[in-house]
Amino acid sequence: DPNEEKDITDTDEDPIISDTYNRTLIECLPRFWPKTSQIESSYKKLTFELLVEIIFRSNWQIQSILIQSVNQILQKSLTITSFDIIPLLEPIMNLGPRTKSSGLKREILKFLKFLFENSDYSKCFEENEHIRNILHFNIDEMIHDNRSNEISEQAKELKKSNEHFFIKTKPNIEQHVEITNIDQNENDLF
Repeated sequence: DPNEEKDITDTDEDPIISDTYNRTLIECLPRFWPKTSQIESSYKKLTFELLVEIIFRSNWQIQSILIQSVNQILQKSLTITSFDIIPLLEPIMNLGPRTKSSGLKREILKFLKFLFENSDYSKCFEENEHIRNILHFNIDEMIHDNRSNEISEQAKELKKSNEHFFIKTKPNIEQHVEITNIDQNENDLF
């Protein structure tokens, strides 16, 4: 039917316009970040979900600007906790070994350094084994990066100065055994 509207799909989207839009959005976020904790609380989850999507769909330049903006937001934030940033951590850290861009790797290392230096945010590495394992893998990959001696040295220095985040933990088997024994003793009482 000639009078029917044709379906417009997102696949026809101009990547240059999309990148320009994403860049503008990302650069404006820190400037317009909510100044009250009530507004920030409702704003942060959706914003971080959007940023994760942009990470996956963007080139390294946009990803680098995104990491810079996240750093600025975290510095200004009133309510963001280590729990809030966990969805951003894995995609940001995983960019390191996958990119050839030394500039992006440098931004990732600055981001991690900022998190390590801030006790409110560094808790995510202490409390979340999955995130800690991703950190270990990606920093080790950057240390062994043969494309850039500078990045390798920065990653080594970051790991050395924050070695307590890189200690491999083993599950406490004794505690598990004690709990099991207590459960068996309780059953004997009945």
